[in-house]
Amino acid sequence: MGGWSVIQVVSNYFVSGLEKRGAVPDDGRQSVSRPRFMPEADEREGHRTKGAHVLDEKNVYLTGAASEFGSRIIPSEEVDEAFGMPAGKLRTRAGIVSVAYATEDQTEGSLAAGACRKVLEQCGEDAQNLDGVIAASETDHAYPSLSAQIHARLKMREHSTALDVGSGCLALLQVLCVAQAMLMSGQARKMLVATADVHSRTLGPGRTAGEFGGLFGDGASAFLLSSKLPEKGKFAYRFGEFFFGCAAQYADAIAVSDSGGAGLEIRFDGEALSRAAVYRMEEVLSEVEKRSGISREKVGAFATHQPNPRLVSLLAKRLGVDCRAFPPIAVTKGNLGSSMCGATLQSAFESAAGKSAGERTAVFLASLAPGLLFGGGWMVPVGS
Repeated sequence: MGGWSVIQVVSNYFVSGLEKRGAVPDDGRQSVSRPRFMPEADEREGHRTKGAHVLDEKNVYLTGAASEFGSRIIPSEEVDEAFGMPAGKLRTRAGIVSVAYATEDQTEGSLAAGACRKVLEQCGEDAQNLDGVIAASETDHAYPSLSAQIHARLKMREHSTALDVGSGCLALLQVLCVAQAMLMSGQARKMLVATADVHSRTLGPGRTAGEFGGLFGDGASAFLLSSKLPEKGKFAYRFGEFFFGCAAQYADAIAVSDSGGAGLEIRFDGEALSRAAVYRMEEVLSEVEKRSGISREKVGAFATHQPNPRLVSLLAKRLGVDCRAFPPIAVTKGNLGSSMCGATLQSAFESAAGKSAGERTAVFLASLAPGLLFGGGWMVPVGS
């Protein structure tokens, strides 16, 4: 197994126990917070409360978004064959048609830098004018770290921040939250955030079972955040708040650890994980609805983690919303790990940018990570 030990693999991750039994277990979860009224903020440019510093969750803006994917698009049947699975398994049971794999010369650093360059060009921004970059990856564990690689590739100023944060598939929301805090505190005015993952080299055939490793693809995402209102004629999203938690009762559903040698130990209980993922994502999005005061029926896009397309369809059904509100990234690119939410958010941003101001609506964000860590947030459109 190439130094990797698969302790347990349950292939029912493809078809959730929820889908089979039509119910979810009561895990005793308490509400993350009480619903509360959230008044509109004064959005005049330069507005600040006098006296003691007051953080306003509505004064940070997402002004640009970009994605980058592995250049090799591999049909899922070829992935089935490589992992020794029956032909058509990924397509019929997970809903994955193809996956994006990196070429030999593509790395987390190159993919992330490519996405960052796209977003800077999109916004007409110079890397020298940025106050820093915050990055995350679940597959890049080398040094220099991913943020340092991006910093060097973009030739950013020496005294601009380079910071690495995040955990697994929840990392994009964690990165956005940290950047938002820096911008709200006045430590920065413009920040890049980025994610990048190359799973094809860490979870490939011979290193893990296809029911797990076969789900993943390679990709990156990048976003430009600003504390300044967009100029007239420019479109942006204004962030609401982020919240996080940990449902530790599901911690054993998936675990990856260093075995002390060249390999890793992977524990993966597919059925337990799928049940927990759908239930928890539903709970998180319901909490976002409460906190934001925005009805889920009015949401333009759900930028969420996508374990696999089948589970996304089931989540949409449980929420009572149109599945088309979930950008179908995993169908053709696979599960992108920490870059999954980023790719869906970029797709939502691109779609909204092509609409008139009156047609744009809110975006809900939600994701999970092993532990079981979870988090959510939202954005609303502003500008022309």
